[in-house]
Amino acid sequence: MRNKTDSRTTRNRPNTFTKAGEKPSAPKKSIHITDDITKPVVYIGNMSYKRNDFGILKLFKPFGYVVNVNLIQDEKLERSKGIAFVEMQTIKAAKDAVKALNGTVVDERTIKVSIAEDRIHPEHIKPVSADDLLSKGEKKAKLKKEKSNNKAGLHNLFNHLSNK
Repeated sequence: MRNKTDSRTTRNRPNTFTKAGEKPSAPKKSIHITDDITKPVVYIGNMSYKRNDFGILKLFKPFGYVVNVNLIQDEKLERSKGIAFVEMQTIKAAKDAVKALNGTVVDERTIKVSIAEDRIHPEHIKPVSADDLLSKGEKKAKLKKEKSNNKAGLHNLFNHLSNK
């Protein structure tokens, strides 16, 4: 009679245990990149704080010409925050870099690489008022009503002043 833990029962199970002190490696995630990219800017996160602009440049150089590296710094601690934005010369180079580098281990850290999203600062967003949501005809009707109310208001004011 065979033991319950023989090789036939454990053959298809993944090995979830590692040697002492070793971290299990994260599976490389596939990333979907859309075709509607307007700027070839790549976001990199979870980097080592020791990595500098030149180190990031060397990391991305195999995928194409690097136009600009913007390493985000923590002013109080005077070191990197572990995130950066890299502007590539072409969108194809940016896509290739994302596909190749996302989920890889650099400086003993698994980095996250993706196409950067366009962000608009809240100060630059035009606030939407209720008037902006009205149709052209509704705006005309509202304006006409306001004008007639103003005339009635002025008429009442003059009557009030003349009665004094």
